Amino acid sequence: MLRSLIAAALLFSLFFPASAHAQGNADCEKLKGIFNTDVENANGVCKVEIIRENIKQPTFMDKKLKMEMMELAFHISFENVDRQTAVMGELALLQDEVNPVLDELRKGEIEISALHNHMLFEKPRIMYLHFQGIGDMEQQAKSIKAAIEKTTK
Repeated sequence: MLRSLIAAALLFSLFFPASAHAQGNADCEKLKGIFNTDVENANGVCKVEIIRENIKQPTFMDKKLKMEMMELAFHISFENVDRQTAVMGELALLQDEVNPVLDELRKGEIEISALHNHMLFEKPRIMYLHFQGIGDMEQQAKSIKAAIEKTTK
């Protein structure tokens, strides 16, 4: 019985080394530097959220709402998988920001999975762009940051 437990522990340590968890934390720290904002580590997923505080007087059906209520933010999540990084995100964009941001994401080989609205009768018009990718985390993060820089931030 003791031999079985020792063998199981040894196998576990081979497949799940302690450095794997530390690496996840280091990746979140690296993202913090790239995006220049706090990055949440949620069970191995690095989550970036940047609120669009620069959109002046947003309204929904002629009522002023908080940015968080209208989800006027950039949401990006990164997870290490099979020696690569998966990224998924959603960017709340003003209508005239859509094409420059799309172009920048495509340059970075980030796939666009959806472009749509969440609301009707909002002002200014907000479009939500969803994206995804698998690859090098740092390259993806820099491509996404370059896309965000095409907005009025």
